[in-house]
Amino acid sequence: MKPVPVLWLIWPLLAVLGLFFAALLRFADTSLLQQIPGTAMFEGPRSLGNYADTFASPLARKALWDTLVMSLQITGAAIVLGYPLAYLMARSPSKFLRNAIFFVLIVTFLSGGITRAYAWMLVLGNNGPVNGLLREFGLPTVRMVNNRTGVVLSIVHFVLPFFVLTLLGAIRNIPASLEEAARSHGASRWAAFRDVTLPLSVPGLVSASLLAFTLAISSFLFPLLLGGGRVQMFANLIYDKIQSSFDMPAASAMAMIFLVFALLPILALNLIRGSLSRRFGGTRR
Repeated sequence: MKPVPVLWLIWPLLAVLGLFFAALLRFADTSLLQQIPGTAMFEGPRSLGNYADTFASPLARKALWDTLVMSLQITGAAIVLGYPLAYLMARSPSKFLRNAIFFVLIVTFLSGGITRAYAWMLVLGNNGPVNGLLREFGLPTVRMVNNRTGVVLSIVHFVLPFFVLTLLGAIRNIPASLEEAARSHGASRWAAFRDVTLPLSVPGLVSASLLAFTLAISSFLFPLLLGGGRVQMFANLIYDKIQSSFDMPAASAMAMIFLVFALLPILALNLIRGSLSRRFGGTRR
């Protein structure tokens, strides 16, 4: 059987990339057109008017800023919660504990977004178990639905399995013998982790963070259901623009602006990864 030429394998990749960029270019071209009043049609001449209108809108500027800030907060929460879980799964001697954490993550991962959103609405609602527990202790209830708190909690819960499972592979690829060697030379458990495992896991940590940030910034369902219209993320604003006025050119311009602003933190995280890798690489002995 003759081997498949390598060049033949490139064509499916080029086809997928071509389809993706063709759709993106079509979207960008639509953003330069204008809606025909009273219809869902659009026409020329091409201009940057839709972009100017978006930047001139206080609601769009606020939604864009809030989306970026919330996505960074969610990514930070995923790092704080997810790194210990991934490290525990990679290094724990207890097979039962590793399997238990993995089972919980997979069950969470496989449950649908709508199911999780409504589950959080029940848990965080005024009559939910959280506020019920506060009442049992004589404490005032806390409003956690139709505000930022419920949106952030639900999205963190959504992105956490992706973050942990991505980081898990990176930590598992770091030989545990390196930590053991550091401890045999007098380093404490924390020092061995700080000087050996953490620096080596930086590329995997940044990759997991990029995935968490991408999922967070593109969230639509959780802000819609748990935000109750009071928490406006940019994806919801684009959806409302289409649903309310069928103004596809304006929505396309908002989507292109959103894409550019979403890429900026991703590029920054990649630069941070390179900087940290060089720094830690130069300090290890």
